[in-house]
Amino acid sequence: MRLISCHIENFGKLKDFTYYFEDGLSVLFAENGWGKSTFAAFLKVMFYGFDGDNRRSEGGSERLRYRPWSGGVYGGSVTWSRGEKTYRMLRTFGARRKEDTFALYDEETGLPSGDFSENTGEELFGIDRDSFRRTVFWSQGDHDTFATTSIQAKIGGLPAQQDDFPAYDDAVKRLRREMERLRPDRASGLIRKKEDRLSVLEADESRLPLLEKQLEECNANEQALAAELEGIRSRRQRYALSASAAPAVQPSTDHEGQGLLEEAERKLAMLLETDRSIQRRGQKERQEYFRVKEELRREILDEQEGQEKMASALRTGAVLSFVLAVIFLILCLSGTLSSSMYVLSVLLMAAGGSLFWLSGKIRGLEPESEEILSLRGEKDWYNNSLRRLSRKLEKNRKLLREQRAVCETLRRRLDKTAAVQGAAVSSEVPGQISPEVSGILSKYDRQEEDCRLRLQEVRSQSAELGDMIRDCRSSASLIPGLRDEIDTLREQYDTCVVTLSYLEEARNSFTSRYMNPFLRSFSRYYSMLTGESADAARTDADFSIAIMEEGLPRDPSLMSEGTRDLISLCRRMAMIDAMYPEEKPFLVLDDPFSNLDDERVKGGLRFLHSASLEYQILYLTCHKSRF
Repeated sequence: MRLISCHIENFGKLKDFTYYFEDGLSVLFAENGWGKSTFAAFLKVMFYGFDGDNRRSEGGSERLRYRPWSGGVYGGSVTWSRGEKTYRMLRTFGARRKEDTFALYDEETGLPSGDFSENTGEELFGIDRDSFRRTVFWSQGDHDTFATTSIQAKIGGLPAQQDDFPAYDDAVKRLRREMERLRPDRASGLIRKKEDRLSVLEADESRLPLLEKQLEECNANEQALAAELEGIRSRRQRYALSASAAPAVQPSTDHEGQGLLEEAERKLAMLLETDRSIQRRGQKERQEYFRVKEELRREILDEQEGQEKMASALRTGAVLSFVLAVIFLILCLSGTLSSSMYVLSVLLMAAGGSLFWLSGKIRGLEPESEEILSLRGEKDWYNNSLRRLSRKLEKNRKLLREQRAVCETLRRRLDKTAAVQGAAVSSEVPGQISPEVSGILSKYDRQEEDCRLRLQEVRSQSAELGDMIRDCRSSASLIPGLRDEIDTLREQYDTCVVTLSYLEEARNSFTSRYMNPFLRSFSRYYSMLTGESADAARTDADFSIAIMEEGLPRDPSLMSEGTRDLISLCRRMAMIDAMYPEEKPFLVLDDPFSNLDDERVKGGLRFLHSASLEYQILYLTCHKSRF
């Protein structure tokens, strides 16, 4: 295509300005501040529209930055030709995009043309705005360039409307966002957060046996203290009744009842000891049960991990089969490979499907190991033993309740007998409590208060342990679901990593065939600008450039600003050569040699005149030494 002329009604500081383009090199010389960069921006906006329409500040929005300084119609026209046709494109711009207008006319007939839409730049050049800015359009102060997916698609000869590369770019962005969200190696990653939560829950679960043991000990202490408190109160009551009788009249003693009570209390003590013995054995077996259960869980996880690795390998093979099949299909459709490779593509897809099916069926195919079977048997044994102990404990506690009832009945019998005798004695001889009796009663009172306080403390501790055990059990109930969730998230993360790897590999495979022509073109422009050989230059599938020094690649970003600009310009030109092997676009170069020394500026001018034999170039500069 070729630019013929343009007219600016109002754009930034430019007003009622007309410019006619030369066929080869058009040089616009003007002092700083005249509006050269504004003129360059006008051409870009006429073909691609404004960038940064969602931004509100002038620094971020081109629409705000280039509003007419003096008011009036915001916009202008560009006349250009392609093939045998000449077009005149008119645009006006409002405060918002919906207020913009676009019109295209056939210059020969003067009639409206539908050959291009308001997306003229993409339809004409086959690349998006960002790719245009990084190749054809060199704006002052923005010399960075890299091979966007739109540029790679153009270099690969794919039509602009084909969705493969835009879909690839979108897929890569989505995959990277998902990987960033899941990242297991970063505290903000979801997997890391879930694993930290799992560690807390597992710590609670590991405390559970110890807390249960402590609670059982507290319960046993509570029972013992309750029995001790009951005994202290009973002995005090009997002593008080017997001591209230006058010395001259001693109450008789219920020897039979006292003997029965002592025998009953011995049986109660034996039952209490049996209860504690059963609890100790149960605690020991419960610890063994949890130990075996944990070992079994680890063995099962290890076995599942091995199966999952096999399944993952199968899925990876399936993904590779699908990727290779898609690449072969694309190459077959583009005519690069013979149609016979279509059969291989179908076979690869079938193989990929089979591998996916097999990866889903891998669990359950292998029998459990002898270690797992042994641990399962040991776990079942402890589980059954704990049930038997539970039944035995329940039976013993039933006997305990019955024996306590017997003791209570006997104590009431003795207390009643003592009360009757004491009342009879006190009615005959009203006695007085001696200091010795008062001291013994005070001793009983202190013992009772001490025992009561200890019992209260143990009950408080039991309630606290009960709350902690409930929390730990709640935590333990969440662990299996959380582990499954982490496994799922890790599988998603691994799938993202593998998929991204294969996508990048497929793209690199697609673009690598154009590396040598690109490097030859880069070397030609480099030699033209510097007068030196570019044998030390290397490129890759991203069309990046590195300069070899002492056997190692050196990144141009570490070089001087002038050298960076020089390499960037050569790289742009090499990409443009690869993108447009036939009909060439116009080039806009806004002072590209401002950072070059005098010697390299001479090479730059040679480059301009040589490149203008193939391309129509608009060259903007503010210094006479650079044209």
